[in-house]
Amino acid sequence: MSSPPRAGSSRGRLSATDVVDAAVGILQDFGMGDLSMRRVASVLGVQASALYWHVPDKQTLLARVADRIVAEAEEAVRHRGIADLAGRAEVAEAALLRHRDGADVVLSALALGLGGLGLHALLTEAAPTPEEGERALALLLGGVSLRQQRAQAEALGVRVGPDVQRHRTDPL
Repeated sequence: MSSPPRAGSSRGRLSATDVVDAAVGILQDFGMGDLSMRRVASVLGVQASALYWHVPDKQTLLARVADRIVAEAEEAVRHRGIADLAGRAEVAEAALLRHRDGADVVLSALALGLGGLGLHALLTEAAPTPEEGERALALLLGGVSLRQQRAQAEALGVRVGPDVQRHRTDPL
């Protein structure tokens, strides 16, 4: 389990960054299904009501976590000067895979229009047409989500079926 973030800044106050840091840690350790406002509050040593000063609800919290994940990809693309769609998709895939349930978190935030929009821009700006950018985004999120779900199932000892084994193109 990752170490819990420090609750609050040097003045002892809780910040929005503290809340997102705690949520990212919980996501990494337990997955999206176990990420709740109560759990974040518990990690930070505060009442759940204290979180609502910084995020109005769980969907907004997930959107901020999605933005944090996407920011990693955006930073890498800027730092490396990657302009082509394939290169950007590869960098984004790596960022999503670094976070447990990363694709699902970003996908849910994008579906609600609350977060993850930087990933949409990252891919559509490099695509020849907006439609091709949308297609690349859907393929990226779907493909990473599929890989992450299979890996988690196998880590839990779930036996994947013969169709998955036969069609797998890369080891998890």
